[in-house]
Amino acid sequence: MAERAQIAVKGTVQGVGFRPYVYTLAASLGLTGTVSNDADGVHIDIEGESVADFIRRLPVEAPPLSRIINISVTPLPLQGYTGFTIQESRARTGSDSMTFVSSDVSVCPDCLRELNDPADRRYRYPFINCTNCGPRYTITRAVPYDRPNTTMADFPLCAACSLEYHDPRDRRFHAQPIACPKCGPSVEFKVQSSRFHVSSPDPILGAGEVLRHGGIVAIKGLGGFHIACDAMNHQAVAMLRERKRRSNKPFAVMAASVEVLRGFCEVTRDEQALLESPKRPIVLIKKKHPDAVLDPLSHGVAPNNQYIGCMLPYTPLHSLLFSDREYDQQNTKGRTVSVLVMTSGNLSEEPLVHRNDEAIEKLSGIVDAVLLHNRDIFMRVDDSVVRVRSGGYSDQTPALPCSISFFRRARGYAPEAIALQGSGPEVLGCGADLKSTFTLTKGSFAIPSQHIGDMENYETLKFYEECFSNLKQVYRVEPVAIVHDLHPGYFSTRWALEEGKKRKLPIFAIQHHYAHIGSVMAEHGLTDTVIGVAFDGTGYGTDGKLWGGEFLLAGVEGFERIGQCKYIALPGGETSIKEPWRTAVSYVVDAEGAHAADRFAAVGFTEKYGSHAIEQVMTLARSAVLSPRSSGAGRLFDAVSALLGICDRNTFEGEAAMALESLTVDGIAEEYPIVITEENGYTVLDFGNTIKALIADLLNNESRSIIATRFHNTVASGITMMVQSLHKRTGIIDVALSGGTFQNLYLLKRTTALLMSDGMRVHANVQMPSNDACISLGQAYIIRERLKRA
Repeated sequence: MAERAQIAVKGTVQGVGFRPYVYTLAASLGLTGTVSNDADGVHIDIEGESVADFIRRLPVEAPPLSRIINISVTPLPLQGYTGFTIQESRARTGSDSMTFVSSDVSVCPDCLRELNDPADRRYRYPFINCTNCGPRYTITRAVPYDRPNTTMADFPLCAACSLEYHDPRDRRFHAQPIACPKCGPSVEFKVQSSRFHVSSPDPILGAGEVLRHGGIVAIKGLGGFHIACDAMNHQAVAMLRERKRRSNKPFAVMAASVEVLRGFCEVTRDEQALLESPKRPIVLIKKKHPDAVLDPLSHGVAPNNQYIGCMLPYTPLHSLLFSDREYDQQNTKGRTVSVLVMTSGNLSEEPLVHRNDEAIEKLSGIVDAVLLHNRDIFMRVDDSVVRVRSGGYSDQTPALPCSISFFRRARGYAPEAIALQGSGPEVLGCGADLKSTFTLTKGSFAIPSQHIGDMENYETLKFYEECFSNLKQVYRVEPVAIVHDLHPGYFSTRWALEEGKKRKLPIFAIQHHYAHIGSVMAEHGLTDTVIGVAFDGTGYGTDGKLWGGEFLLAGVEGFERIGQCKYIALPGGETSIKEPWRTAVSYVVDAEGAHAADRFAAVGFTEKYGSHAIEQVMTLARSAVLSPRSSGAGRLFDAVSALLGICDRNTFEGEAAMALESLTVDGIAEEYPIVITEENGYTVLDFGNTIKALIADLLNNESRSIIATRFHNTVASGITMMVQSLHKRTGIIDVALSGGTFQNLYLLKRTTALLMSDGMRVHANVQMPSNDACISLGQAYIIRERLKRA
């Protein structure tokens, strides 16, 4: 019996081939009707005898890039359709409607095959794409996701592309970025340095020539520019560091294949799957032992670091850079470039460059040449950076579920929404100043922005406002409240206050570490009180001091600080953060008292820094004005790194702590002593005895790996003891771990294992980085939940 239904599908259903999928499924079942997009999702009017089968199969067989959140079905009287058609997209509906913008997708195998097929009309065309791949968020000006609403609107389809676009049997049916050499964007190569003379007229081959001969090239990608050079050319890498004024911060690399990466990295199956996934993030992978390296990278790629940020080509243009055709028709002799440094194309501390004129102007002092194209980037997005957190295995170990830890959430993941518990008001969380993001809530979702960067300058602030304006418009969010960090000096705080005043909205301040815990609560749907462990560098506390090693009882209505790491002076404040040896002096003085001078001599500090400099730091530490007190866990890790002689100066955020973690080894269970003091229900975690024992190990010539591992074990044990005490006092079994220190996977894994063995339910950031990028989510979630209860 024939029947008819109207079906509304919400979720990530635009830009992922959903309408062509609906058309094909309807045709296979002999059904008639229509399908269309609007700003609320996909709408299907379906009629025939197999409507029930269609509804059953619709979510089960949906395109792999889609994400269905909700399907609603309304029976209708028969219409008498004679065929099935894809209709033009409709105008937006009400303000409550919402559709999800797809993140950008790496080039698919089918397009790669055509890219390398001399018989194909898109042979070596760097903008080849189809329904299953290509740019999405970065070219989307508005929803619904149709070509007129993207930066591809400037490229009218030629007859051949138009046929593909309108043919339901074609892979490019309604693929909005569809193009070919006749009608689509084109590439241009500009050599800026007189050192290089390019023989090939092909822009990509020309870029390959410059790279192969040691040059530095700016390359326009999906969400902005990269700066590239041959990662195996020591001189080129050193030159890039010098020109970009980047001391030790690791460069990411892009390799032609996983096989190339295996030449210098220990790639597990999980890591390979992540590298080859449609999201193609930068994956932090452990370096091989030097004796096992087949093709050594320049030491300057990731100095003093056991991990390398690796990615594979994710655009057709990237793939062409690594193709054999870089030996052009004149058969230029030379070594094939199989791995490139691919670092963000920006000036220090500024956002990613994404416009052609801006690249030529701003990057001219860094690069020798620029590889441009004329497809505009509407929304710039940097590369995501992740690390396999659990389930990593080699060929010799059994498979376990894999999860990842975000260091930077951007291309491939932004602006994917995070599901929340139930519907709620629209709120804007403005985030912190480092690793800045903002978060908008709408309905039952939170929409975090992509990684924006450190709010240190006007350019970053403008990027922040650019992203806010775009996501607010695309998702049609009108916040009823604005939330900011408690720190009065943050750029984000000042912006929030001005924005709230301008829009006449209520403004809320949420303490930094409370927001960290709130982000975990948001991700895991927690609304009851949890024991929150927030470990990071520094954040502004309610007492005006610098917090960073905090134990909180946190719920939607507020929090109570019931424990902390002991306050330690930071001699010179910001200077100590940049020079961890100064913080180490404070810890040694606190631990050793009158014996501190002897210890400085014994561990080599006196010889390295001089007794006069050490005395100056000690004097400075006594000044509460010049040396603020901090409970920051990050500062403790910095101090230990400096004591062990691993890293005494942070040339980038977290350098000392990362270097310390890289020395940890499995199979060591020993710990150092630790002191926990309690007074009137308040608990303080004191690492003074830890420092004493650690120095004793140093003087006994214990290996740094063993010392580093024992120290990590001690911190994990200290956290566990504190949580045990709080659990006995409150009965709470849910523990939320957040803060940049928990990007240390050795610490996170060990702490989680110890807490779980005690019967605690452990929650950590999964969909957001645990660093300050998650602050905005926590802010928005806490106030959203409060407003729901008001």
